[in-house]
Amino acid sequence: MSINDLKIAHPVETGAIIFDLDGTLVDSAGDMTVQLNTILVERDLEPLSVAMASSFLGDGMRSFASRAFASRGLNNMEESINTFVSRYEHADHSMTKPYDGVIETLSALREAGWKMSVCTNKDETIAIDILKQTGLLRFFDIVCGADTVSFKKPDPRHLGAVVERAKYGKLSKIMIGDNRNDFEVARGYGIPFAFASWGYGSLPDDSEAINLIEFKDILSLVGLHGH
Repeated sequence: MSINDLKIAHPVETGAIIFDLDGTLVDSAGDMTVQLNTILVERDLEPLSVAMASSFLGDGMRSFASRAFASRGLNNMEESINTFVSRYEHADHSMTKPYDGVIETLSALREAGWKMSVCTNKDETIAIDILKQTGLLRFFDIVCGADTVSFKKPDPRHLGAVVERAKYGKLSKIMIGDNRNDFEVARGYGIPFAFASWGYGSLPDDSEAINLIEFKDILSLVGLHGH
């Protein structure tokens, strides 16, 4: 599907965009892989490449660590997962960076009157910390992690919690993310979805989603062609 096929902003001039975090706004796989590999090496197991670790992302930090450790046959899984979450929470996330064009695009969207929030399966406090460190938090009305609501993506009630907290009920809305959980949460909630092709994930074969090649393509998606 092309950008011109998805008329999100017309006749509505502005609305709300709900973003996934990891693989959509920021590239965080490097920092997460470092923390995983520290634990694997401590247990005399082979470290993971960033590419392999990235394939385990999408369902939150505990699921990410569980899949990664299982791939190396790690025992004492619960202890290792807890260690990973604690270390990652207290790390400086120095390798985590916004993707190209993110700051400029979010600035243009804000200037044009678009509302924006984040719906992530990452723990909310860590998500907020990363957004602060990367200079992105100022653009968002709400950051809703999987640990502060009763449901997480792909459950549409997670997206519903974002809409309720941010008071987006009457606005035109779109979800942007990089994996099938993001697609499914948007489909379940009944709003359009655009796929961040630069991220870590993939979509179901039967999905109908617009494919964004670069972050700045979001401007064309919502009709801001002149930016």
